[in-house]
Amino acid sequence: MEERSELESQLWGVTNELASELIELTPEFMHEIQFEIVSTDDGGADIGLMEIHPEVKYVSLSPRVYDCCSRYLPLVKRYAPSWRRSLITLREAGGDWKAIVDFEHRK
Repeated sequence: MEERSELESQLWGVTNELASELIELTPEFMHEIQFEIVSTDDGGADIGLMEIHPEVKYVSLSPRVYDCCSRYLPLVKRYAPSWRRSLITLREAGGDWKAIVDFEHRK
């Protein structure tokens, strides 16, 4: 059980680092951003911003985002072997950002 707790702690640490970096990359006029990490058949993952806001095309992913995702992938696969996709939604209101992480699993 302690190993799972440590794994969960590592996973949330990387997730928080990724969320912080995405917030840094988000222009001030955008108040919501969605980022997904999707498992691929070859054992890797596709990552990217969801186009929920027309100006999202002006957001460039940084090397830190790619680094976080490369650390996230093995952790989430160990934490939830049936994992298929993570959707990270970040919303700003009143100067504060709130993060919601949705996990999807294979059936």
